[in-house]
Amino acid sequence: MENTFYPPILELFWKLFAAQGINPEKIFKPNCINIKELKISDSRIKTSTVDQLWKDAEELIGNGYFALDSYKYWHPGCLGALGYAWLSSSTLREGFQRLVRYFKVLNSEAGMKIEEINDEVIISYEKQYSVGRSASALSLLMHMCRINYQEHLAPKKVTLWHPEPEDISKYYAYFQCPVEFNTGVDSVIFPVNIVDKELSGGNEQLAKLNDQVLIKYLNTLTQDNLIVRIKSIIVRELPSGNVSNNRVAEELYTSTRSLQRKLKVLGTTFKKVYEECRKDLAEQYVADGKMSLTEISFILGFTEISSFSRSYKRWTGHSPNADRQM
Repeated sequence: MENTFYPPILELFWKLFAAQGINPEKIFKPNCINIKELKISDSRIKTSTVDQLWKDAEELIGNGYFALDSYKYWHPGCLGALGYAWLSSSTLREGFQRLVRYFKVLNSEAGMKIEEINDEVIISYEKQYSVGRSASALSLLMHMCRINYQEHLAPKKVTLWHPEPEDISKYYAYFQCPVEFNTGVDSVIFPVNIVDKELSGGNEQLAKLNDQVLIKYLNTLTQDNLIVRIKSIIVRELPSGNVSNNRVAEELYTSTRSLQRKLKVLGTTFKKVYEECRKDLAEQYVADGKMSLTEISFILGFTEISSFSRSYKRWTGHSPNADRQM
């Protein structure tokens, strides 16, 4: 399975790039990323695409340390349930353990590690990112710690894998601690007493509820990324009736022919994915009972309830009325 990335984080990157005075579309569009997809939490983006996105951004902007400003655009929703589980963690250590446990939700290719040596706790990233993305990852981690602990929290030390850049003043200004370069690893180091201090915002019940969401989400990551993205677009466009392989290809910044080829490799077709999507939604809406059959017909893109009923019976062997009564 190819490695994938959690799209809502890219909305943060979009704002970061825009703040540098460049049009983010110049970076996102060539990499086939539509801004609308960034709000779809159950979609996925290839990690190789995200890597290229950062490479293009750093070439356009001319440096990597601009990404230290990433924290300005962070919101817990950027990380979905993991962001809210982090806010509800009782200690920083508990929060770090969640990041390590569920990092695959954010990036299936990489991970994080937590180590304790003597009286220090080291939180590190397992992948060496580009200079800008490295700065962004550490900026966000530090900001999340400060939100949970206190605004002026300073770590004991920060290390970065890459060589020292020309301008290091922003690193010292932001982290407020010794910063070492060319260490081979991106990490933040805290004293044990800070990591284990009880936090006023801790809420075990909320944290566990979000843990359940994360566990369920991890289980879905075995699905193919392309099909998940196609279904997300279909769901969004169904009520308008504007669903076609041409429309979906346009949303994915690819050609209809290329989309057909990719689906063939996966052993399916656009028509099959479209029908499967409508069938799943129809069964869910009928069982839920909150909408009338007329409303369901409209949402699924049918012009008449009779057409919906025929399709539903073909999919399930029962009429929607019969299933609803059961």
